[in-house]
Amino acid sequence: MGRNVAIISVGYNGRFISKRPDINIPELIQPAVNNALGKTKLKPEHIDAYVVGNMHTFEGVNQPHLWASDHFNGSGKPVMRIATGGTTGASVYQAAYYHVASGMYDVVMAIGWEKQDEGDSQVGLMGILLPEAFSLFHFGPDTSSDRGIAGLGGGGSTGGAAFQAMSYLTRANAGIEHIDRVAALMRSNAAKNPYAHLQQPGCTEADIAGTPIISYPLRFGHTCPTSCGAIAMILVSEEKAKKFGLTDRVAWVKGLGSGTSDATTGNLIEGQITDPAEQQICKITAKKVYSMAGIKDPRKDIQVAEVYSGFSHQDLMWPERLGLFEEGMAPKILDKGGYAIDGELPINPSGGVTSTNAIGASAMVRVGEAALQVMGLAEGGHQVKRKIENAVAHGWGGLFQFVTITVLGKTPVKK
Repeated sequence: MGRNVAIISVGYNGRFISKRPDINIPELIQPAVNNALGKTKLKPEHIDAYVVGNMHTFEGVNQPHLWASDHFNGSGKPVMRIATGGTTGASVYQAAYYHVASGMYDVVMAIGWEKQDEGDSQVGLMGILLPEAFSLFHFGPDTSSDRGIAGLGGGGSTGGAAFQAMSYLTRANAGIEHIDRVAALMRSNAAKNPYAHLQQPGCTEADIAGTPIISYPLRFGHTCPTSCGAIAMILVSEEKAKKFGLTDRVAWVKGLGSGTSDATTGNLIEGQITDPAEQQICKITAKKVYSMAGIKDPRKDIQVAEVYSGFSHQDLMWPERLGLFEEGMAPKILDKGGYAIDGELPINPSGGVTSTNAIGASAMVRVGEAALQVMGLAEGGHQVKRKIENAVAHGWGGLFQFVTITVLGKTPVKK
């Protein structure tokens, strides 16, 4: 892993909302950068390099980092831009980590954002998928049965997620009421987070159950919003953390990793579909990350989790695949209150992605929120009260085949 690396600051541009017609992309990013710097004694000249990212083509601007560089103080400094779908934010953070861990730089800022009111996300997705589609049709996908492309179902991304949700519910012997219940909890958690988009104080299971079905078993209340927002994080070497006098209130990167498998619902050439609820790649990646972090029993050694759940059933599925709960147990733990901010293992005290989804930022927000929990700095009432020694953050992207995982802690891993 190279040198020890710490996250010393996390900054947001403000509350994430659906539309910001009053500002442009650089003006969205700049407040997050200023917020992150303002929480430290650092000035722009202290930042050695930047890693930035958003979903390419989503806002109709091909290289927004070039336009925005002056606004995040990047002119004349190394800037790397990354886009990896839903995992973009976490990939940006991981690249920033390796910039520091490798010894190349000592202080690096990671920035993730999305301004979805300036483009069309579905059009953007089609632009990304077009080359793959040409290849698939050249080789002849199966379009005549319930396999291959025909198995994707309707509803866009919700169609694929509905397939995953049904598989998960069957595996866990759970029902749609469990998805309603966890969705209501996430919206209630979001009400305690001043930066969350969908803030619904006292949201109930009945409130969610009253929303229309999009693609069974997923309701409108189970899906994420389209949000505009930005996050900035500052990562430093252990030596710089000591020099800046910041070692008492930081989050140390103890382990991280990413993995990919086949494109679950998109394995069209063979006319087969991998069960998207199985998520072997998440289990494999988690095992490796926990080994790096010295985590022997995730259920006992980790005190809070931020998982990427664009659809509410994933709030149940991902903690199991991360080894935090035994498979099929999440609905039961939810029913007993174990998911709550004051529960045995709080899941998404921030409200998660189903409450806030600025896509290029979302996976980094999971890391940022985990870091804030470790630091004891989560604002607005969503700070977990018990002592946090370790937190896990997770992201997913693509057709459920990309995964990113990181473990943050109070103390660094001994080299």
